[in-house]
Amino acid sequence: MRPLPSRNSGMNVADSLRPLGCLAITFVVLCGSLTAAETDIVGYWNQPAFGTVLGPGIAAVFGFEEDSTERADGPAPVDYIGIPLNEEARARALSYDGSLLSVPEHQCMPHPAQYSFWGPANLRITEELDDNLDIVAYHVAGTFRRADRVIYLDGRPHPSEYAPHTWAGFTTGKWVGNTLVTTTTHIKWGWIRRNGVPASDQATVTTFYTRNGNVLTVTWMVHDPLYMTETYTKSVDFIEAPRVTAAQFDTPATGQAGGAFFKCFPGEELAQTDPYKVPHYLPWANPFVNEVAGKLHLLPRVLLGGAETAYPEYREQLRGSR
Repeated sequence: MRPLPSRNSGMNVADSLRPLGCLAITFVVLCGSLTAAETDIVGYWNQPAFGTVLGPGIAAVFGFEEDSTERADGPAPVDYIGIPLNEEARARALSYDGSLLSVPEHQCMPHPAQYSFWGPANLRITEELDDNLDIVAYHVAGTFRRADRVIYLDGRPHPSEYAPHTWAGFTTGKWVGNTLVTTTTHIKWGWIRRNGVPASDQATVTTFYTRNGNVLTVTWMVHDPLYMTETYTKSVDFIEAPRVTAAQFDTPATGQAGGAFFKCFPGEELAQTDPYKVPHYLPWANPFVNEVAGKLHLLPRVLLGGAETAYPEYREQLRGSR
């Protein structure tokens, strides 16, 4: 083994190690590139199979069954278990009548950012590049009624609190390891479950996008100071759907590929003698309070939710309370 040059030679130790340093830098850059390639979220992502809602055969075809109720006809009217809602949110949820969605003003509402990934969705994620081919934004489309989301990665600030709110909100993000972490503000009031559990326009959403092979896991945390006592966390999986698309312009929409989810033409659905009536229940008179509880042989108060119902210790609190 050749000894390192002495201090008096024409080449010092730092000079001799410089090639190793360059090699290390090259290795880091290459590893970073590989990591970015492996965690890229761009592409087509299908939701898990519809599962038990459309029959076990559908789940067998697609190989996945997750949150099938949420992705199809929706949850039971009064089932708030595991949701950290406060008394105000509970009262508003209990006043919800599903017929509200038949009112023309409500028929075309998209699923808001507090909920959209949990409902019907086949994501189409594209990237927006600058002149240096750096990613400045991701565009996420494919959620119910097209509350398309733009995720800005260029460091821009969120707008003033007085700026308009939308169903998708305003989103910024950054990569942390192999996970894209985003923050969404300026979201319209909406819901965090499709049975009337509300979300206010003061809510913010932190979302994590993590890719593992052909599975994209989306985890989101809803922070709502008006309606929740704690942060509400949900996650879903999407399955990669490789697909080649040849772009053609000036072509009218065909209505295929779930087009019914993206277009809406409101009209009168219910025959009502009072055209100004807003479907609702008085919170203490909701007829569905005991429905799910009776089927599951649970106390009705369990289905009314609250932060404590999300923890396994809650089962111990219920023992002997019947």
